[in-house]
Amino acid sequence: MKFIHLSDTHLGYQHLGLEERKRDFFDAFNYVVEYALQENVDFIIHTGDFFHTSRPSNETLLEGITLLKKLKEKRIPIYTISGNHDRGSGTRDKSPLEILKELGLRIVDNSFEAFEDINIFGLRHIHTVNLRKIDLNSVLQELYEKADKRPFNILMLHLEFQPIFPSGINFESSIPECFNYVGIGHYHQKQDPFKFKDSLIVYPGSTEYTQFNEKDYSEKGFYLIEIENQNNIEYKFIPIPTRKFLTYRFKDEDLEAVIDSIGKINFSDNKKPILILKGITEKNFSKKDIINLIEERGFKDNFLHISINIEKVENEYEFTFIGNDSEKSRIEIEKILSEDIDEENLRSKVLTVINAINSFENMQELENYINENPELFTV
Repeated sequence: MKFIHLSDTHLGYQHLGLEERKRDFFDAFNYVVEYALQENVDFIIHTGDFFHTSRPSNETLLEGITLLKKLKEKRIPIYTISGNHDRGSGTRDKSPLEILKELGLRIVDNSFEAFEDINIFGLRHIHTVNLRKIDLNSVLQELYEKADKRPFNILMLHLEFQPIFPSGINFESSIPECFNYVGIGHYHQKQDPFKFKDSLIVYPGSTEYTQFNEKDYSEKGFYLIEIENQNNIEYKFIPIPTRKFLTYRFKDEDLEAVIDSIGKINFSDNKKPILILKGITEKNFSKKDIINLIEERGFKDNFLHISINIEKVENEYEFTFIGNDSEKSRIEIEKILSEDIDEENLRSKVLTVINAINSFENMQELENYINENPELFTV
């Protein structure tokens, strides 16, 4: 038995406000679909955030329909769960995923489906604030007991677990031992699969970059899984040829050297890369000054987009970028919040909002986030 596990495709996301970036997300998903057809896999699982918003445009829905039609024609079912982006807490009507059910998309929210000798279980996204109020282990155990017993059991989740999310829930006390394969979405950085008791735990990460503070040069892709029996699961990470994000950091004294090195990049890819410059300056450098330097060297048009983040400081102070190590930053922020905010649910809400806002490029992204997550901004 052979299947693909992908997650967080975020279809319809117009990252940086660019149409080219919206196209990138469809291209990434299309790469997975074409690979599935080539390998003739038995089925696909998708662990949440199929769409970027609970209100995808008609164009986005049509793109999704086109991709799923390819799978349906080859009778390859795709199972998914609702992530936090697919259906925000403020959405009262049906999930946009429902529109794609006729195309073979099977929604496994708080339920299960059978595929030959395999049970596929799923739980829709639950915000950590609410997740702490329930016994997840018991909920999953009860879900498992409702299904007919089969030799192999897959569980799909879109939740926040420690230590990846410091404010998340404890993994060991939350996952019962009855599942052979646990696929988890929501975290966008792929992780090496690991064993937990008798379960294989897999985080494939997102299929495209959604924010600048993701690890530089990390691969995007999905996992190809082959099952021989309960104790023999083979897996292989399949990278997707995504648009490159190139990050450079500088100080005043090495700015020109950094720009010179950027000019030596080999632009052999079909898609123009995105350039990210982060620097500390004691002078009066502005973003416009840096753009002018790049234009003078004649390679500004080599990039789809250039993002410049400058922190101006005084000579007598020493500064470091908190964004250089996002994991360390989250831990430091959580420590500060734990000292200043006693109420656990409120602390979790604040940390969630801070982590999200750190990735936004413009006010429109912030407004969309507030509209889709109203529960985070109410007491």
